[in-house]
Amino acid sequence: MSAKETRIYPINTGWCKADHGAYMFMKGDGGRKIDIPVVCFYVDTGEYKIMVDTGLPGAERASKYHHSCEKRDTLQSPDALREMGVDPDEIDLCIFTHLHWDHTSNMKAFRNARYFAAAEEIRWAYNPLPPYYRSYEAPILGLEAPFVGCQFEILEGVAEIVPGVIAFPTPGHTPGHQSVQVATSAGSIVIVGDAIFRYRNFEPKIEEHWRYWIQQRLVSMVDGWRSMEEIDRRADFILPSHDEAVLEHDVYPYDGMPLRKRREPVPDAPFYFAGI
Repeated sequence: MSAKETRIYPINTGWCKADHGAYMFMKGDGGRKIDIPVVCFYVDTGEYKIMVDTGLPGAERASKYHHSCEKRDTLQSPDALREMGVDPDEIDLCIFTHLHWDHTSNMKAFRNARYFAAAEEIRWAYNPLPPYYRSYEAPILGLEAPFVGCQFEILEGVAEIVPGVIAFPTPGHTPGHQSVQVATSAGSIVIVGDAIFRYRNFEPKIEEHWRYWIQQRLVSMVDGWRSMEEIDRRADFILPSHDEAVLEHDVYPYDGMPLRKRREPVPDAPFYFAGI
């Protein structure tokens, strides 16, 4: 496998409404709802066909139990792959950034794939803190989560799953969240899951002297901030799951794709974990 061959394809599985302040940004505009895409990713290394997350269910289920959702012109991930000429049975691996409902739906459609998730995420998903029952579709709600009955290959810490594809811990949004670093001809592209909701999260909030405008939906602020610094250390380019800008290109890397500077200092907005 060569990084020159590797391509990453974003798949939008629908649109949900989320609160700008209660979810997307700390000290954001609370009460203002914004439409966000729910994107998973198909990674083709030339040797392996990989899904990173598997996206939303149908709009009716999503809207009934979670957030107001519209499919618009999107498809669920198995059907989107078929439109791309890829049979879901060809998928070798499904790597999950975390096990929330909007990142795991339809996972059983990839019946020949090996499933990968972090050990801590699996423990938390089966026994979440009560405010997270809906996020994991806990049985106390009368629901069955997409991951129930699935056999996972468990990851602990940093793991190279196949050559050029590395999962590394990025807890904060959930205790066992991980991101996926993919070696490409342009450099390291990191699929960040929900460690970073939108590109704006990764930019400074200068009026507060914050190096990042961090999200609000965190089980641990300390872990969430540390994870952003770790992504900053690793990524030449990032792909978040809930930013429509990701959909401006059908494939990554693309010609002329701008690369970011890793851990670039910003005056009056310092890093916190300086020794990371």
